[in-house]
Amino acid sequence: MNATLTIDEPAFSNSIMAEFQRVKVPCQAAMAKAFYEITMKNFGAGDGEDRPISWIGLGKGVPGSKYAKRVGREVATLELDGNLATSIWPVAEMQEYATVSTANQYATAHQWGEGNQPARPFFPITGPEGETVTQYTTQKCVDACEAELTRSLK
Repeated sequence: MNATLTIDEPAFSNSIMAEFQRVKVPCQAAMAKAFYEITMKNFGAGDGEDRPISWIGLGKGVPGSKYAKRVGREVATLELDGNLATSIWPVAEMQEYATVSTANQYATAHQWGEGNQPARPFFPITGPEGETVTQYTTQKCVDACEAELTRSLK
């Protein structure tokens, strides 16, 4: 998740800008952590915390599973060994933004679907390029930032 914040620096005193720079990275880290935690809860059985769409079930006879392929397992491929989930990490040390990302080669296929594999999105994002964070997750990230800001300014 990337957020862009533009500040008209001459409008602020040096002390305000110094304080803003002091709390900026911790606030971004809090938002990245909230996004990461929601993403982790989107793995596993059930509906997750904030999946953008429901996952299609496995096997024949499961409602909504016309594209799912029977593979002789009770869990979806992306949950089989946990490699995808453990490859996701938050990065918040940069001054300008925080991200949650994965370098797993199968992440895109699971997020958006590919070939006969149905989409089973774990990142709470939508849009043709994944550019929109869901409303629920956006609010959770804002809440995390506000809580960190309050804590940091005490």
